[in-house]
Amino acid sequence: MSQAGPGARVVAPGTLMQKPIPPRMVEPYLAGRRSVISGFVYRAADSHEARPRDLYRLFGLDYAGSEFSPDSDEIYVLRWRAVSSQPYQVPFSAERGGGGWAMKLPFRGAGSGRSRDHSVPEFFTDPMPLPVGAEIHRIGPDMTDFIARYDGQVWLRPAEGPELCVTG
Repeated sequence: MSQAGPGARVVAPGTLMQKPIPPRMVEPYLAGRRSVISGFVYRAADSHEARPRDLYRLFGLDYAGSEFSPDSDEIYVLRWRAVSSQPYQVPFSAERGGGGWAMKLPFRGAGSGRSRDHSVPEFFTDPMPLPVGAEIHRIGPDMTDFIARYDGQVWLRPAEGPELCVTG
């Protein structure tokens, strides 16, 4: 992974990426009414914690207007493999080693390009289509449930398993 300057692709092809999604967005994805990924995203390998409270802290989900709660029993994540044509930006200025970030950061304050606790690098992507093979997972305090995989046209759910109950 290297940064050549503004606009550089900073995520290697094949890297497993993830984005926390509010519970209210799970059903629109699964029903085909939402088919893009955008905003702040993370490399899955950078977040070893698998409990909702830990992910809430690591991803800095306490920003103004957040639909996430530190007391939630679950967090949904959208996961996919990066492909070479996807531009991921480091959300801070070129002077600070980023890709020339010009937008106001909505919830990271100083724009360090890392989550609030500074342990998980974050990236920003403009809207891009859901890649084939994208998955939705529900992460609970003691388990991770696979919800569905996108085949390029529809979301495929496991034949057996827990029922999807989305509230919020």
